[in-house]
Amino acid sequence: MKYLSIDLESTGTDPETCDIIEFGAVLDDLSNPQPLESLPRFHTYIIKEQFKGQPYALSMHPKIFRRIAEKEAGYNYVYPDKLGKAFKDFLLQNGYKEEKGVVYINAAGKNFAAFDLQFLKKTNFMNYVRISSRILDPAVLYFNKDDERLPGMEECLKRAGFEPKVAHTAIEDSLDVIKLLRHKLLPLG
Repeated sequence: MKYLSIDLESTGTDPETCDIIEFGAVLDDLSNPQPLESLPRFHTYIIKEQFKGQPYALSMHPKIFRRIAEKEAGYNYVYPDKLGKAFKDFLLQNGYKEEKGVVYINAAGKNFAAFDLQFLKKTNFMNYVRISSRILDPAVLYFNKDDERLPGMEECLKRAGFEPKVAHTAIEDSLDVIKLLRHKLLPLG
């Protein structure tokens, strides 16, 4: 099964008042797994004249804001209203087909349905890309029956035997989700 591990970084937790600042996706195919370093990636920073957010989240991303402010060479930058189109173009270049103007995908991500997707719905992203209502979240593969809630990314990494350090950058977090899914879903070999 082909899916996209998607992550975004934002200026806070409320999609009504906070902004997306980074978007990343990594294309994986569980039926034909390739080395992580060779998987197709889409990465961009979001540019705006002004960002709104919450202090703790703003303080987490000084490197991202510096890149956006300086338009540092070697990175992609799009305005929020261009994100969906740019991502759709990436999907078409990587074998996806357009159906009635949109591309349909399977998505994965740690807390993607409750967090990232809510931010994307506040943009015109869904005019270009439709995400299946069934989202792959690795937390369901790493919970223990005595947990009071599903584990976060750090705990999932720890339980899988990986270094329990969350990068809080879109591509690295997307790759961590792929590692977690593959760890449980693919036979050792």
